[in-house]
Amino acid sequence: MNLNDSLEKAGLTTGETKVYLALIELGLTTVGPIVSKSKVSTSKVYDILNRLIKKGLVSSIISEGINQYKAEDPRQIFEYINNKENELKEVKEEINKNISSLLAKVKLSDKQTTTTVHEGFKGMKSVFDKALEELKKGDTYYVSGVSQSTEEIRTYFLHFTRKQQKIGFKMKAIYDETAFEKAKERKNRFTEIKFLPNGMISPATIVMYHDKTIIEVGNPMYILAIVIRNKEIANSFIRNFELLWKLARK
Repeated sequence: MNLNDSLEKAGLTTGETKVYLALIELGLTTVGPIVSKSKVSTSKVYDILNRLIKKGLVSSIISEGINQYKAEDPRQIFEYINNKENELKEVKEEINKNISSLLAKVKLSDKQTTTTVHEGFKGMKSVFDKALEELKKGDTYYVSGVSQSTEEIRTYFLHFTRKQQKIGFKMKAIYDETAFEKAKERKNRFTEIKFLPNGMISPATIVMYHDKTIIEVGNPMYILAIVIRNKEIANSFIRNFELLWKLARK
């Protein structure tokens, strides 16, 4: 990490850093040399100088009617950092006082519906990686239908199945009769699979768990995952799944 990076991490903007370091080298000077040295435009340099003055890192004097500026003792940076630390401590204490009300608002927002669309293999993968993060041992993950898939998608879901076994969440899946081979790849002691005649269920894959419903299409021409986050909608799809489950055969 160089000096510019350190000053920016301390709270200075890129422009403030350039102007401050220019003044360190120039000493007492007017705006012209500052602009030339820092490569910051004249239209921005006055605002930057005023901000540095407020931060205690620069001072100004008027000599013969002309504003001149100089950098304060560089050790003043430590004072600036200490002030920032105190401000952050106060902010942390204030947020800590209000964290309960913030959490209550988050819980309220959980009841709302959100829909997100994820395109391409990476987008689809991010959806199911998230599922692996959220599902815990003993949870149930419902799968209805089986979409077309590329070799890349097939390899990913083999990885998904291995992670499922490691985590220990249950999977109940309903496929159509053409998907016996795919079913073999997903079968394990945590998974139950049943079948319906071809055409009885959606060619897209519909997944339900917790408060999420995922509609996934793995067509080689386009890969798409739509995530609906709403507990009532997920429960509705799960109820429909359970009806099909009674009709399906092992």
